[in-house]
Amino acid sequence: MVGKRWLFQVQGPMGERVQIVGYVPSPETVVFDLCEFFREWDVLFATTYGVGELLLEAVVRGGKDIVLILPGKHPLDGGMGLLEALGVRFFDAAGRELTGLGDNLKRVTSLDLSGVLKKPQNVRVTLALGEEKNEEALRLLCGDLFHFARLLFRFMGERPPDVREVGGVGMGLGVVWEVDVTGREKMPCLSGLC
Repeated sequence: MVGKRWLFQVQGPMGERVQIVGYVPSPETVVFDLCEFFREWDVLFATTYGVGELLLEAVVRGGKDIVLILPGKHPLDGGMGLLEALGVRFFDAAGRELTGLGDNLKRVTSLDLSGVLKKPQNVRVTLALGEEKNEEALRLLCGDLFHFARLLFRFMGERPPDVREVGGVGMGLGVVWEVDVTGREKMPCLSGLC
């Protein structure tokens, strides 16, 4: 598997099925360049669900060191979609289940953690984030992200990382799996699209 590529079929940010390439530079390392994956999306209706699917499948295939290369501008659902893929269920005040979208952050009032997949042992996830931040999305969703962060802390007992530092993916993932964050200078974009 050294020097190989693994193909993954996952949900794209707008709900479509997409194929993602995982680069395997060493037997237990999988690198995902998600710059193309997050090229087009809507601030309110995009999801990080597919990133959760990628993580799960990479672990199943033997990945122990998983690197996610992200553009600075990527969906700010607070990692809600990613957490949904890892088994967290979200509900509104009326008990209706919600999907992981930026627009649903403000509606979440409770979580069901009974099906959550905890981080497998000896797996490390590194986020390589672009410098450019999505200031427009941060302004639009700031209150909703703060509400969601408080809920995660209340239900999971872990303070989520600051979304301004780790992006939408890292905020949710940082609550259930340990995450390292590095700058793009240490992990260059593979696709040339970042």
